[in-house]
Amino acid sequence: MNLVQLSDLHDARIAHYRDLNRSNFTRYSDRFIVESELLAARLADSRFPVESVLVDADRLALVPPRLPPGVPIYAVPPGSVGQIVGFNFHRGILACGRRVSEPSVWQQLRSAGPGFTVVVCVDVQDPTNLGTILRNAAAFGAAGVLVTRRSADPLSRRVIRVSMGAALSLPVTLSEDLPLDLERFRREFHCQPVASVLDPRAESLQSVSRSPRVALLIGNEAQGLPADIAAACDRQVTIPMSGGTDSLNAAVASGILLYHFTRLAPTIGSV
Repeated sequence: MNLVQLSDLHDARIAHYRDLNRSNFTRYSDRFIVESELLAARLADSRFPVESVLVDADRLALVPPRLPPGVPIYAVPPGSVGQIVGFNFHRGILACGRRVSEPSVWQQLRSAGPGFTVVVCVDVQDPTNLGTILRNAAAFGAAGVLVTRRSADPLSRRVIRVSMGAALSLPVTLSEDLPLDLERFRREFHCQPVASVLDPRAESLQSVSRSPRVALLIGNEAQGLPADIAAACDRQVTIPMSGGTDSLNAAVASGILLYHFTRLAPTIGSV
């Protein structure tokens, strides 16, 4: 264990952990932060390199045993982690990971087999929603997730926390040109883009079948999918609701949609 005892809470070696509740450094950095024993362990098991660990000195037992050799473990006086990071949801331990040029969703799809479901998050800006969608995607076996640039950062602390680390294991790729990517799904992967919409004219989910390969588009929390993006999809589906309910939370809708497409919908046709 490469243990480094620190008494100075302003030590430059832990600058990445400082005042995290008031900074957005990970959005513009090659580093990101995870919090809690569980997520530190999942980071250690992931494809992302671990740069360091910050822990209260009385909680060293929380340090992941599978931490790569040589990773510095910065131990600070008991109760100091909260003072450094500026919040109390850390459980006494955080870890800093480094972004890497990871395998893209497109690479994953080339080896995904004859059938798959991929999720496309279109301007999903709320980190809690994006984190939950990633967790749902992992739970229902999605091959990967594509996110647009206006979506929340998939490696933000909150997204990683809400996703329970799914953001560290799923292939998540940024879409720079969504219409072009929809065409790529069709042309290169024989994958059918399906838009989730609030429209009584759309196919009712309860009777929807699927093609072997589906790209499921989920829209923004407030506006849903842009009309031109929905129109560019091969199909539009809607979740029937009653009781005067006019919409569902994007993350809740993703769970319903993914359950249907991966567990219930009959597959029609072949690749």
